[in-house]
Amino acid sequence: MHHKKIKRCSVLLFSFWLSFSAYATSTQNFLEITLSILSYAKWNTNVNTPNLCIVNNPNLVGQFKLLVQQQHANYNIIPIDLKLLDQSTCQAIYFSTLSAKEEQAALNHHIHSPTLSFSSNNTECDIGSAFCLYKRNGLTSFKVNLDSLSQSKIRVDPRVLLLAKPLEQSL
Repeated sequence: MHHKKIKRCSVLLFSFWLSFSAYATSTQNFLEITLSILSYAKWNTNVNTPNLCIVNNPNLVGQFKLLVQQQHANYNIIPIDLKLLDQSTCQAIYFSTLSAKEEQAALNHHIHSPTLSFSSNNTECDIGSAFCLYKRNGLTSFKVNLDSLSQSKIRVDPRVLLLAKPLEQSL
Protein backbone atom coordinates (compact mmCIF):
# COMPACT_ATOMS: atom_id res chain seq x y z
CA MET A 1 0.00 0.00 0.00
CA HIS A 2 2.83 2.40 0.88
CA HIS A 3 4.51 1.74 -2.49
CA LYS A 4 1.26 2.52 -4.30
CA LYS A 5 1.05 5.93 -2.58
CA ILE A 6 4.68 6.68 -3.44
CA LYS A 7 4.00 5.71 -7.07
CA ARG A 8 0.91 7.95 -7.20
CA CYS A 9 2.84 10.86 -5.68
CA SER A 10 5.64 10.31 -8.18
CA VAL A 11 3.17 10.22 -11.08
CA LEU A 12 1.49 13.42 -9.88
CA LEU A 13 4.79 15.25 -9.38
CA PHE A 14 6.05 13.98 -12.74
CA SER A 15 2.86 15.22 -14.40
CA PHE A 16 3.33 18.64 -12.86
CA TRP A 17 6.93 18.64 -14.02
CA LEU A 18 5.71 17.77 -17.51
CA SER A 19 3.19 20.57 -17.33
CA PHE A 20 6.05 23.05 -17.13
CA SER A 21 7.85 21.56 -20.12
CA ALA A 22 8.04 24.01 -23.00
CA TYR A 23 7.52 21.18 -25.48
CA ALA A 24 4.26 19.77 -24.15
CA THR A 25 0.94 21.05 -25.39
CA SER A 26 -1.49 22.57 -22.93
CA THR A 27 -4.21 20.05 -23.87
CA GLN A 28 -1.86 17.16 -23.10
CA ASN A 29 -0.94 18.80 -19.80
CA PHE A 30 -4.61 19.24 -18.91
CA LEU A 31 -5.23 15.55 -19.55
CA GLU A 32 -2.21 14.43 -17.54
CA ILE A 33 -3.09 16.65 -14.60
CA THR A 34 -6.68 15.42 -14.71
CA LEU A 35 -5.61 11.77 -14.57
CA SER A 36 -3.11 12.55 -11.83
CA ILE A 37 -5.73 14.24 -9.67
CA LEU A 38 -8.16 11.38 -10.33
CA SER A 39 -5.56 8.93 -9.02
CA TYR A 40 -5.89 10.65 -5.63
CA ALA A 41 -9.68 10.39 -5.50
CA LYS A 42 -11.26 8.05 -2.99
CA TRP A 43 -13.93 6.20 -4.95
CA ASN A 44 -16.89 4.35 -3.55
CA THR A 45 -15.90 0.75 -2.90
CA ASN A 46 -18.46 -0.39 -5.49
CA VAL A 47 -16.50 1.36 -8.27
CA ASN A 48 -13.85 -0.88 -9.83
CA THR A 49 -13.15 1.23 -12.91
CA PRO A 50 -14.33 4.85 -12.63
CA ASN A 51 -16.05 6.39 -15.64
CA LEU A 52 -14.56 9.68 -16.81
CA CYS A 53 -17.17 11.32 -19.03
CA ILE A 54 -16.04 13.89 -21.57
CA VAL A 55 -18.90 16.33 -22.18
CA ASN A 56 -19.59 17.60 -25.72
CA ASN A 57 -16.04 17.09 -27.03
CA PRO A 58 -15.56 13.86 -29.03
CA ASN A 59 -12.08 14.96 -30.18
CA LEU A 60 -10.83 14.93 -26.59
CA VAL A 61 -12.10 11.39 -25.98
CA GLY A 62 -9.46 9.81 -28.23
CA GLN A 63 -6.68 11.80 -26.57
CA PHE A 64 -7.84 10.74 -23.10
CA LYS A 65 -8.13 7.09 -24.20
CA LEU A 66 -4.60 7.12 -25.59
CA LEU A 67 -3.19 8.65 -22.40
CA VAL A 68 -5.08 6.17 -20.20
CA GLN A 69 -3.64 3.35 -22.30
CA GLN A 70 -0.09 4.78 -22.14
CA GLN A 71 -0.28 5.24 -18.36
CA HIS A 72 -2.02 1.91 -17.77
CA ALA A 73 -4.60 3.89 -15.83
CA ASN A 74 -7.84 2.27 -14.74
CA TYR A 75 -10.53 4.60 -16.16
CA ASN A 76 -13.28 4.19 -18.71
CA ILE A 77 -13.32 7.22 -21.01
CA ILE A 78 -16.86 7.91 -22.17
CA PRO A 79 -18.04 10.58 -24.61
CA ILE A 80 -21.33 12.11 -23.51
CA ASP A 81 -23.71 14.75 -24.72
CA LEU A 82 -24.75 17.28 -22.09
CA LYS A 83 -28.41 16.42 -22.67
CA LEU A 84 -27.75 12.80 -21.63
CA LEU A 85 -25.63 13.59 -18.58
CA ASP A 86 -28.43 12.87 -16.10
CA GLN A 87 -28.71 9.33 -17.49
CA SER A 88 -25.00 8.61 -17.12
CA THR A 89 -22.95 6.69 -14.58
CA CYS A 90 -20.04 9.13 -14.48
CA GLN A 91 -17.77 9.25 -11.46
CA ALA A 92 -15.85 12.14 -13.05
CA ILE A 93 -16.76 14.70 -15.69
CA TYR A 94 -14.50 16.78 -17.91
CA PHE A 95 -15.92 20.00 -19.35
CA SER A 96 -14.04 21.83 -22.09
CA THR A 97 -16.70 23.59 -24.14
CA LEU A 98 -19.12 25.03 -21.55
CA SER A 99 -19.00 28.32 -19.68
CA ALA A 100 -18.70 28.31 -15.89
CA LYS A 101 -22.44 29.08 -15.59
CA GLU A 102 -23.30 26.20 -17.93
CA GLU A 103 -21.06 23.88 -15.92
CA GLN A 104 -22.78 24.93 -12.70
CA ALA A 105 -26.21 24.38 -14.22
CA ALA A 106 -25.18 20.94 -15.48
CA LEU A 107 -23.81 19.97 -12.08
CA ASN A 108 -26.93 21.24 -10.30
CA HIS A 109 -29.51 19.70 -12.63
CA HIS A 110 -27.95 16.63 -14.22
CA ILE A 111 -25.77 15.06 -11.54
CA HIS A 112 -27.48 12.84 -8.98
CA SER A 113 -24.57 10.79 -7.65
CA PRO A 114 -21.06 11.58 -6.34
CA THR A 115 -19.14 13.03 -9.29
CA LEU A 116 -15.82 14.84 -9.49
CA SER A 117 -15.73 17.64 -12.08
CA PHE A 118 -12.93 19.15 -14.15
CA SER A 119 -12.85 22.07 -16.58
CA SER A 120 -10.36 23.46 -19.06
CA ASN A 121 -12.63 26.41 -19.84
CA ASN A 122 -13.22 27.96 -16.41
CA THR A 123 -10.19 30.02 -15.41
CA GLU A 124 -11.83 31.83 -12.49
CA CYS A 125 -13.15 28.65 -10.85
CA ASP A 126 -15.63 30.57 -8.68
CA ILE A 127 -18.53 28.40 -9.83
CA GLY A 128 -18.79 25.22 -11.85
CA SER A 129 -16.19 22.49 -11.70
CA ALA A 130 -14.19 21.40 -8.67
CA PHE A 131 -10.88 21.47 -10.55
CA CYS A 132 -10.21 24.17 -13.14
CA LEU A 133 -7.21 23.71 -15.41
CA TYR A 134 -5.67 26.68 -17.14
CA LYS A 135 -2.57 27.93 -18.88
CA ARG A 136 -0.95 31.27 -18.13
CA ASN A 137 2.45 32.58 -19.16
CA GLY A 138 3.15 29.28 -20.88
CA LEU A 139 2.61 27.25 -17.70
CA THR A 140 -0.24 24.88 -16.91
CA SER A 141 -1.82 24.81 -13.47
CA PHE A 142 -5.14 24.28 -11.73
CA LYS A 143 -7.41 25.93 -9.21
CA VAL A 144 -9.72 24.19 -6.76
CA ASN A 145 -13.29 25.28 -6.11
CA LEU A 146 -13.75 23.92 -2.57
CA ASP A 147 -17.53 24.41 -2.66
CA SER A 148 -17.85 22.27 -5.79
CA LEU A 149 -15.40 19.74 -4.41
CA SER A 150 -17.41 19.30 -1.20
CA GLN A 151 -20.66 19.05 -3.18
CA SER A 152 -19.11 16.31 -5.34
CA LYS A 153 -19.02 14.00 -2.30
CA ILE A 154 -15.74 12.55 -3.61
CA ARG A 155 -12.79 12.66 -1.25
CA VAL A 156 -9.52 13.81 -2.76
CA ASP A 157 -6.22 13.45 -0.94
CA PRO A 158 -5.40 16.84 0.67
CA ARG A 159 -1.89 16.79 -0.81
CA VAL A 160 -3.44 17.50 -4.21
CA LEU A 161 -5.25 20.51 -2.79
CA LEU A 162 -2.00 21.83 -1.37
CA LEU A 163 -0.34 21.60 -4.78
CA ALA A 164 -2.85 23.97 -6.36
CA LYS A 165 -1.90 26.93 -4.18
CA PRO A 166 1.91 26.87 -4.67
CA LEU A 167 1.49 26.44 -8.41
CA GLU A 168 -1.02 29.30 -8.52
CA GLN A 169 1.32 31.61 -6.59
CA SER A 170 4.27 30.84 -8.86
CA LEU A 171 2.39 31.94 -11.99
